Amino acid sequence: MRIEDFNERLAQKILVTDGAMGSLLYETVGPQRCVDELNSTHAEAVFHVHQTYIEAGAQIIETNTFGANRNKLAQFGMAERVAELNHRAVKIAREAREAAKHEVLIAGSIGPLGIQQHVRNLPPDEIVAIFKEQAAALEERGVDLFVLETFSDLDELAAAVDAIRSFSRLPVVAQLTYSDEGTTFGGTRPQDAWEKLKEKNIQAIGANCTIGPQLLLPVLQSLAANATIPLSAMPNAGFPKRIGDRTVYPRSSPEYFALFAKEAAQIGVRILGGCCGTTPDHIHAMAEAVKKITPASSGARGARAVTETVEVADPAERLRRAVAREPESKLWKRIQAGKFVTSVEVDPPKGVSIERILDQVTRVMAHSEVDSIDINSGTLARVGMDAMVLAGALEAHGFETIPHVTTRDANIIGLQAMLLGAWAVGGVRNILAITGDPPSLGDHPETSGVYEVDSIGLVKVLSRLNQGTDWAGKSLGGATNFTIGVAVNPVAENIDEELRRFEEKVAAGAHFAMTQPIFDPEHWRLFLKRLGGKSPIPIIVGLWPLTSYKQALRLNNEVPGIVIPEATLHEMDKAGEAARERGFVLARRMLEWAHGARSESIAGAYLIAPFKRYEEILELFK
Repeated sequence: MRIEDFNERLAQKILVTDGAMGSLLYETVGPQRCVDELNSTHAEAVFHVHQTYIEAGAQIIETNTFGANRNKLAQFGMAERVAELNHRAVKIAREAREAAKHEVLIAGSIGPLGIQQHVRNLPPDEIVAIFKEQAAALEERGVDLFVLETFSDLDELAAAVDAIRSFSRLPVVAQLTYSDEGTTFGGTRPQDAWEKLKEKNIQAIGANCTIGPQLLLPVLQSLAANATIPLSAMPNAGFPKRIGDRTVYPRSSPEYFALFAKEAAQIGVRILGGCCGTTPDHIHAMAEAVKKITPASSGARGARAVTETVEVADPAERLRRAVAREPESKLWKRIQAGKFVTSVEVDPPKGVSIERILDQVTRVMAHSEVDSIDINSGTLARVGMDAMVLAGALEAHGFETIPHVTTRDANIIGLQAMLLGAWAVGGVRNILAITGDPPSLGDHPETSGVYEVDSIGLVKVLSRLNQGTDWAGKSLGGATNFTIGVAVNPVAENIDEELRRFEEKVAAGAHFAMTQPIFDPEHWRLFLKRLGGKSPIPIIVGLWPLTSYKQALRLNNEVPGIVIPEATLHEMDKAGEAARERGFVLARRMLEWAHGARSESIAGAYLIAPFKRYEEILELFK
């Protein structure tokens, strides 16, 4: 997430974060030697905690990585697992976000390095290096921002900020922990913290842990009197006490936290959450309390109430819109008219809600350069909402779609039934026919794929539906008119087999093809030469902005069907900290090439957003 985008969100509304992680995990899996290790050993438990906070209304969830730095992990013999545990934590958080009903940001949680007297003995450059190692691992896997929390030493917090700013441009929330006397255990006052951090390019400053809501308010008031950026607040449930081998927090009521949330909002807090002892009930109470509070349009620290409305079409209206659409797809009309078409690829949500993906698609489709949305179907054989069902929902809101349809999950009867429903009820007019990844790759490796036909057979099924008959030749009493797309990989390992299958897809009735992501025009030109210099159908080329050298290296070596040229790998490596910007520059060049490659059978491009941050793909048009 860009800093300016994060700042704009804080200017528009109060963001609610999650609450305690460790105490909920304790209730689920019992005492553990290292909470961060649960990202590997009990991923489902961590996922469940994220999910419960999201359902409670959290708009920001923090990764389970508070202690996942080299210094702390070394105490458990896990110093070499920094990247692994941080990567796993982000992956779990991302999976929880994908099932969310609303948009959720993922914050990389970074805590202090350990017992303070031991940390002070470390050289300053080593402290920075330890923080940088963890932060880099979090950013590599796709966090949206960083939350530095529970720091009691101001110099250590400043070092953590410096470590992040040495390579990252993501937003940073910096928090100290204060005692009931209103200072840190090192004697730092809130105004001292601001003086030290105000030149550090942080986006919010605040306090978390140690004390409860009421004792935190004076700290926040002191920060508000000095700081010129938004404030964050994540209090404990109150002072804990030790009972047996457990640390127990008081039963602060959710209503109590709701009152705190309103007072904090008046002070100027724009990021609200909870720390030790807080639960989803506390977060839900705060989310409800600030739901209609937004920062005043004047930019002052006061707040005003607003009400947001969302249009939702009822089933009758959705059906009316579907019936009223043109019988041929707008996509095909644009291609036939010689206009360059642009699609953005999205993944269906894993849960039962489409509100968040609808919001994202609405923003993407608002850009004049984007014509349609193509929708993955069970990528890597993982369970998610059906692509054609999601396509119907998006079509009902006026967005043209290209759902991917795989032959893995249904027999020919089921495929035809789904396609007829997508046409008649969903308003779907374009289909990308694919075979689909085998179940052995996914969440249910014990299952078997159907595969009565492959993608070539699916094109034949679609062609018969377009002619008004089913697979058995029986009349449908009407005909579909799908625009049929197929996949083609110009850098396939066995080019001869890829050419054969492509020609069969065209013969079966394909109208256009979409390539695997390519990173060099020469890859397409070599394939086109094998085709005789011209493709028999229009080509929509896949483009994917790289964001880091490690990502490029992994894609090139571990993902079948993707080839990244040595020159591109070298450029990404050479770019260093500016790798993301370089990746977008290279993708922008590819997009410019595609725009001018009409003579090479290129009719458009589909764009793959990094880490599913779909709005960020719009940067290619700058």
